[in-house]
Amino acid sequence: PGGPRFGRLCDAAADAEIALLGGAIVRDAETGRRHNTAFLFDASGASLGDYRKVHLPYEDGFWEADHYEPGDEPPRVMELAGWRVGLQICSDINRPFGCQVLAARGAELLLVPRATPEETYARWRLILRAAAVTAGAYLISVNRPGPEAGVPIGAPSIAIAPDGEVISESLDPVAFVDLSSSELADARREYPGYLSRPVELYRRGWAEVESASS
Repeated sequence: PGGPRFGRLCDAAADAEIALLGGAIVRDAETGRRHNTAFLFDASGASLGDYRKVHLPYEDGFWEADHYEPGDEPPRVMELAGWRVGLQICSDINRPFGCQVLAARGAELLLVPRATPEETYARWRLILRAAAVTAGAYLISVNRPGPEAGVPIGAPSIAIAPDGEVISESLDPVAFVDLSSSELADARREYPGYLSRPVELYRRGWAEVESASS
């Protein structure tokens, strides 16, 4: 934060007068650890917060664990243009922890940038829709547009309503979607949106898992 890439992202948001989600591999000044980090800026270029990717793949074309370490902080909600926004990065969406924590914290919109291959897009589409439904939130996921360095990434970007309806799915470089606060409220009144989240019960369950594995 405050470095050259951070400054370029800030300036880009301010020059275009639109909010911007960007990222970088960031070395922590205190620990020296490197993290895949997303930064969210508002339309004035002001930084609203960041998030470090937690779940790192380790396979051909995606040797991420060799390049940086998993994040060690839970995701937090940020206020953007009247919406409560939460961030996840690519593989994070394959574990429901982040989306559910964000939903419990009141997130209304999940932003999930990713770099995924066409051959697995059907599975990603399923998971992204499920994340929107179970979080009771809008979800927007922008993918890398095409193959890079021999890695066959490239599949549609997608926007999903809280009821799981796909409202945009495109390979175009620019797409627009409308978000409705009334549709969001409806989804949270209906099943499964109204289901409770017994946080203490979840905490006990995970504590037992941790105890059994230590």
